[in-house]
Amino acid sequence: MPTTTQALTEQQARHFRDQGYLRLPDPGLPRDLLDDVAALVRARAAHLPAGQAKAYRLYQHDPGLMHRLVAHPALTGPLTALLGPNVVYVLNRHNQGSLSTPGSQDVRLHRDILQPTRGLLTALVYLEDATVDTGCTWIIPGSHRAPYVGVPQPDGGGTWLDEHPELADLGDQAVPVPVPAGGALLFDATVFHTVGPNTGTSTRTSVVLGYRSVDELDAHPDPDRQIVVTGERLYRGNDRPS
Repeated sequence: MPTTTQALTEQQARHFRDQGYLRLPDPGLPRDLLDDVAALVRARAAHLPAGQAKAYRLYQHDPGLMHRLVAHPALTGPLTALLGPNVVYVLNRHNQGSLSTPGSQDVRLHRDILQPTRGLLTALVYLEDATVDTGCTWIIPGSHRAPYVGVPQPDGGGTWLDEHPELADLGDQAVPVPVPAGGALLFDATVFHTVGPNTGTSTRTSVVLGYRSVDELDAHPDPDRQIVVTGERLYRGNDRPS
């Protein structure tokens, strides 16, 4: 298991907690690793419909390659500053690659989870430049503090903002967050966000990863849905008889 340090400043960690997101233009991920992951995403996306193609279950498809990415200290360092020393990669939320082509218009503000039942941190790693033209992510800063409303999407997931009139006044507060190739965008999964339209002439390739703190009250963690990427599993429940 790689040794990590808290690779964020106090100001960066506070920005994440206050605004719900943090942009890391160059966390230090190796270029050859990113190239290999990009090749995997493109190979998987080649079998999918054109447009906003999403290739799921990347980790299961190539565990060796994807573990090098999800457990790389360039990511786990910042994650430990935000989630604590024991962090798991989640296999049943995100775990996907995205290939956006010119003309893609898959734009809809949403949360990735319905409520902070266990909490989730979404990490977007960009394999190509994400600009306003190519459809970078748009974030509503501070919206992780908005009320938790709605019901889950039919196939799992969070909340669509446009389905809840009580949140309508947030819709025009989204701001673009461009990130260069090799950079990462971390955000609280209860922040409202969306990809932008790809109005440019080039593709935008990225991977979407999900992390959370080790659940210290879960006596029977599911190894098929979570993988420790730094620290260790621990159980600190109070099961003593009364």
